[in-house]
Amino acid sequence: METTWDPSMETGHEEIDRQHREIIGLIDELRVVEQADEVPAIAGALVHVMDLTVVHFRMEEDLMGEVDYPAHLQREMIDQHDEFKSYARLRVIEFSAANSTAIEPLGSFIRTWLVGHEFGLDRKLVDWIRGQELAG
Repeated sequence: METTWDPSMETGHEEIDRQHREIIGLIDELRVVEQADEVPAIAGALVHVMDLTVVHFRMEEDLMGEVDYPAHLQREMIDQHDEFKSYARLRVIEFSAANSTAIEPLGSFIRTWLVGHEFGLDRKLVDWIRGQELAG
């Protein structure tokens, strides 16, 4: 389940990249906690990942407003954030209800989604910001 940050994941925006690295680091910590085979510890780590992800989304959404990102692109990003939060919440609830210590499916989902988001909408936002800086 390990995910390693590599330069290809960088968007070029210092704060977005810092938060992405932190989220990926927490996902890797889930693997370590999973090996402890303790449901409360795993649940706590999952909550930490989810909390950081929500903070990250909020930062991106605030940034879009600050840079006057086009409304239709803001909506696309917010919709993707909402979709992730809904799906991830359901997976966390299922994990908690099953009283399971197997987090691989959830960890894989978070990892896959985050990498896709970085290469997609986050990179699009950063490219737009750079374009505005060059035009200004």
